[in-house]
Amino acid sequence: MENLPERLAASGAIETRIKLGSISGGKVLDIAVGSGDFIDTLMSVLKDYDCFVGIDISRKDLESAKKRFRGQPVKLMEMNAESLEFRDNSFDTVSMAYSLHHLDRIEKVMAEMQRVLKPGGTLIIQEEFYDDEQAEAQKTNILQHAWEAQIDSLLGETHNKTFVKQRIVKIIRSLDLVGVEMFESTHPVECLFCENKFRCDNPKSEEEIERSIREINDNLKRLKKIDDLKIRIRLQRTGEVLRERNRKYGNAHPPVLLAIGRKPPQL
Repeated sequence: MENLPERLAASGAIETRIKLGSISGGKVLDIAVGSGDFIDTLMSVLKDYDCFVGIDISRKDLESAKKRFRGQPVKLMEMNAESLEFRDNSFDTVSMAYSLHHLDRIEKVMAEMQRVLKPGGTLIIQEEFYDDEQAEAQKTNILQHAWEAQIDSLLGETHNKTFVKQRIVKIIRSLDLVGVEMFESTHPVECLFCENKFRCDNPKSEEEIERSIREINDNLKRLKKIDDLKIRIRLQRTGEVLRERNRKYGNAHPPVLLAIGRKPPQL
């Protein structure tokens, strides 16, 4: 691709796009579809596809996705990923992005994803991670995410902090897949299509810092729902520290790991 910011061009996202561009998606199931970001990405990068099905337990997110994909070959359904309401071997491709850390029972969801995937079909998993080699702006993002996860957890939503890379690799290696390939990038492939890619590529962009601080302020308001005063005060102080950290170091997307493998063909 031409006309990319320097950091994005060197990130590994182009190599990931080339690999995804070699896949004929067929009938695609996207798990934990949210507002539809990853379906949008797959529509842009897959070699070809027939249709998409997206499932999520959040009605609010599904309503947003329905508006986004109106008139397109996308069916959206409210469903628990731990018990998929599809027959065995129903999909040519099954995907999930940025949702491993939101799962109560990862092994159960992984088993269901493999069950509904056709023999020879493709499984795609993308997840952000943290390690000791990240820039300060990426560490800001990870610390902020961990803080938001604490708030969500206290309010009854399953949300864990960002996984270390080796935990994600271990999950992928435990699956019954062949031909597994893993692609690591400092930027996710969707950044290639973002209209704000030049602004976002600068961790200290005023617009990006203000956007992040608005998210912090929104979460600070949510603290009023937490009954324990000591916990509320501690989380409020952490939010204030994160605001200052954003101003000092900026905020950048953590690196991502994208894994692609195939379900073994039936003998």
